[in-house]
Amino acid sequence: MYDIIGPHWHPIVVHFTIGLLAVAAFLYAVALARKQTASARIVADWTFAFGLLALIVTVGFGFMAYYTVAHDGPSHAAMTDHRNWALVTAAVFLGLGLWRWLSKGAGALFTAGMILAAVLLGVTGFKGGHLVFQYGLGVQSMPEAEGGAGHDHDHGDGAGHGEEEAAAGAEDGGHPHEESGEHAHDAAGAGSEPVEAALPGSPEAAAAALHQALVAGDEAAVRNLLAENVLILEGGGAEQSLEEYASGHMVSDMAFLGAIETETLSRRSRVQDDSAWVATETRMEGEFRDSEIAIKSQETLVMARQDGGWRITHIHWSNAPLDSGHAAEKTLTADDTASDDHSDHEH
Repeated sequence: MYDIIGPHWHPIVVHFTIGLLAVAAFLYAVALARKQTASARIVADWTFAFGLLALIVTVGFGFMAYYTVAHDGPSHAAMTDHRNWALVTAAVFLGLGLWRWLSKGAGALFTAGMILAAVLLGVTGFKGGHLVFQYGLGVQSMPEAEGGAGHDHDHGDGAGHGEEEAAAGAEDGGHPHEESGEHAHDAAGAGSEPVEAALPGSPEAAAAALHQALVAGDEAAVRNLLAENVLILEGGGAEQSLEEYASGHMVSDMAFLGAIETETLSRRSRVQDDSAWVATETRMEGEFRDSEIAIKSQETLVMARQDGGWRITHIHWSNAPLDSGHAAEKTLTADDTASDDHSDHEH
C-alpha cells in the first residue's frame, strides 16, 4: 500500500525545483548575454516563478521527511546538514524572487545572484542524494538490524539512549550483558515470549531491560516494556506511541547499539507511589556505517507501575560529544530533573 501523504513526496517534487530554477538561471544568463529583453527574459521570469512555487512545496515536504524518515545518529547529522543548506538556498532564491518582482529589469547583478543560487542548489541536491546512496534514508529495505541490534534513536544528536546498558538495576556502570535476571528475558535476545514475560520489578531493572532488548533486536521485549501511548523525544523529534516508534526509529536504534560499545557512567532513580523515573548517562564509542561514534548519551525514562512491574511511559534521549576521554567523570545535569518531564514525551 502506498501512503497518500508521506516523506516520499520530497524526492518527487524536488526534481521540479532543481530543473525549473536551474533553467531559469541559465535563461537569465542568456538574456543578459544576448540583450534579449523580450523573449528570453519573459520565459526566464515564468520559469523562475514556477520554480519558486515548486521550491516552497519542496521545503515543506522536506521538513516532513526530516521528522518522519527512520534514521540513526550519524545519518541525522547528514540530514541536518542537507536541511541547513536547503534553507540557505531557499532564502537566496526567495530573496531573488522578491528582487525580480520589485525591479523593472534583470541586470548583471541579479543574474550573477541567480547563478550563485543555482550553484547552492546543486550542492544541496548533492547532499540530498548522499543521504540516499550513503545512508539509505527513505529506502525501505535499508533499516534492517545489523548484527543483532543496536540503537541509535537520536534524531539529531548521534545516538540518544544507550545508557540502559547498565547491568540490571546495577549502579556500578556495567555492560548490557551484566543485566540481572529480572530482565534476562530481554537480554536473552529475540526469541521466547517477551511480550508475556513478567515486567521488571524495579525501575532501574526496566531501564537495563530496555537497553538489552534493543541490543538483542528483540522487538517483542521492547513492546512489552513500553506503554502503548509511550512518548519518545529525541533530537527535536517526537514519536507519540509504541506503534509509531516500532515503525520509525526502533529498527535503526537496534542496528546502532549493536555496532558500538557502551559503558554506563552513572544512573539514578526515584520512585513515588506508582510512578518513577530513571536517569542514566552512558559513554558510547565505536564505528557505525563508516562514521566514528564518540558521544556521551543521556537518557531519562518515566515509568508507571503496571501488571506487578514497571512499564515505560516516557523517554528522552540526548547526547553530546565526548571530551577527550574524560566523559566518565561527568555527572548528570538536565536529566536529573526528569521527574518533572512526564508531559514532554522524550525521544
